[in-house]
Amino acid sequence: MREAILEENAMFLAIGEMLMSSTMDEDEEDTTPIPRPMHTSRHTGYVWVHKVLHGHERRCYNTFRMHLSMFLKLRDILVERELIRDSRYVTTSEQLAMFLYAMGHGVATGAMCEHFQHSSKTISYYVNCVIKAIALLRFTYIVLSSGTDLVHPCIRHDDRFYPYFKLNPLTVWFKGRALTIRTDLTHNASRYFET
Repeated sequence: MREAILEENAMFLAIGEMLMSSTMDEDEEDTTPIPRPMHTSRHTGYVWVHKVLHGHERRCYNTFRMHLSMFLKLRDILVERELIRDSRYVTTSEQLAMFLYAMGHGVATGAMCEHFQHSSKTISYYVNCVIKAIALLRFTYIVLSSGTDLVHPCIRHDDRFYPYFKLNPLTVWFKGRALTIRTDLTHNASRYFET
């Protein structure tokens, strides 16, 4: 019985070799490489993000440049306002992690592809989605100072910060904010307007 199985396997191998050699002869001109999957690690981005978020608290800060409580709060705010949402393959935590990792470490997209086990198109798409989502929060959380707000005396009278507080004769106040007109623009514009 065993000999029959070995003989049958040998026959299949011989037939397979003949078929391979015949197809190789026909396709000698075709030199295109056989495509291989690229991101095949068992440690996907989801698993890595999960380990970071459920590991030591300093690990989250070192990785995403944000404390765990702030990471979770920011994710919850973005989800509650429906600015980001889970997709088929990428969770909201992983989307935010991609953005924070890219911004916090200045990592190239290729390195992030290897780290998160997604294509560069996927990485770029979700980083841009989170950028747009955070930009929509600017009116809620970022308050610009008006031109009438007082500057702390230690800063105002420090020579290192003088260029920022120096009064320029070509400064225009618009809606409480100082706008500086470039001198080359005003010089060129004077040719077109009579004074």
